[in-house]
Amino acid sequence: MTAAPDQLGRLNKLAVKNAFDVEAIDWSRPVDNERWWGPEHIAPLTYLPAYQLLNEQEKRRLNQLFSLGVCEQFIWLEENILVRTLRRVRKRWTMSSGLDEALDFFIEEELKHTEMFWRMLEKAAPDWYPERRFFFFNTSPFQTFLVNRIINNPTVFLVWIWTAIFFEERTVNYCQHYRKANRDDPHRLDPTFTDVHEYHFKDEVRHYQLDQHLLAECYDKESPWKRELAGRMFYYVMKSYTAPRRTSWRILNILADEFPRLKETIVPTFLEQLPSLATDTAFHRMAFSRESVPKTMELFAEYDELDRLWPLFVLENRDGSVG
Repeated sequence: MTAAPDQLGRLNKLAVKNAFDVEAIDWSRPVDNERWWGPEHIAPLTYLPAYQLLNEQEKRRLNQLFSLGVCEQFIWLEENILVRTLRRVRKRWTMSSGLDEALDFFIEEELKHTEMFWRMLEKAAPDWYPERRFFFFNTSPFQTFLVNRIINNPTVFLVWIWTAIFFEERTVNYCQHYRKANRDDPHRLDPTFTDVHEYHFKDEVRHYQLDQHLLAECYDKESPWKRELAGRMFYYVMKSYTAPRRTSWRILNILADEFPRLKETIVPTFLEQLPSLATDTAFHRMAFSRESVPKTMELFAEYDELDRLWPLFVLENRDGSVG
């Protein structure tokens, strides 16, 4: 794909115009444990039949746990993956001055987001975050080794570009769900969680546009074998999200500890049903469709090396037809 250079100048001006500080959020407010912390239907476990076996209190707690897990995943993706990768990319690639300036803003903003999400975690669950270490999210030693190899060699392993593109449009979509939930019921969601995602949205719309420039300068000009490798690697990234397990297991184990009645039959039922998310049409419509990430799906369709992705998407085909 091609990207117009003058767009970078506009994006950089917007970065200055729309800049905000973490202190713009009112951190003095206590987090309301009687409210939901995110829109109900963005949590994958809500799409399983077993979800209807939970009472209102249990559903709300599942929502709160998922909301904490989302904060951790944003931290991991934005600081551990994107910031570390882009710092190395800038040392190894010669970029246009506009893109180089844009990456200055990008890295600064992603670090700001990381600080914002850590504060949200510390405020909502201080007992779980006495140190800034993940409570829900974890990777095996092999996965950690593999991720570090990719980050340390970003000009060979180009999968980071597709990861950024998908998750940044998905982030924009997350905030749209928050906005709709607040329109439907202004008192249902905790206001601090809402504000954190709203401020995140302010930068992520622009970041997604910046990703198109990274695609043009750092991906499209690369050799076919590198792009083919990126497509193969990105398939496994997307497979892990279209059939989510790791964070869901952690949430279910905590629910079983906090609500003993769930331990004997309901949590095992959840675990039995969990693989069905890979083919659940409602879940895929929410997260992996042209309704939720339309621009990303259009981009996927432009690149032959991403053809292996389409069987993962229950509702989408490369030609735009449904299912």
